Amino acid sequence: MPQITLEHSTHFDKADFRKLALEIHDLCVEHTGATLESCKTRIVRADNLVIADGSPDQAMVHCDVLILSGRTQEQKTALGEATLKAMVAALTQYDGPRQITVEVGDLDKPNYHKVTAG
Repeated sequence: MPQITLEHSTHFDKADFRKLALEIHDLCVEHTGATLESCKTRIVRADNLVIADGSPDQAMVHCDVLILSGRTQEQKTALGEATLKAMVAALTQYDGPRQITVEVGDLDKPNYHKVTAG
């Protein structure tokens, strides 16, 4: 925990998603008390998308941040707002029509299982 997915259209291929992911990790620590070691991000390039009217100029980046249940709504809102701000600042490679979104959700604590090694 947190489990983060950054999904993007090909318009943002030149973005530094590694740097953005590390910034989001820091935001998770700051806003939820998660440990840095528990943060993990999957960066997914979406080649097949249909956005709005289907125009190939339409672009998107979406971030799902799943955190263990038990955080307050205020913590989730602050994390979502900070993550969106970081995304907007980092994603300047494309200035055409774009949607940049984030959703903070819960991982059900009793049903989340993890093993670490090494």
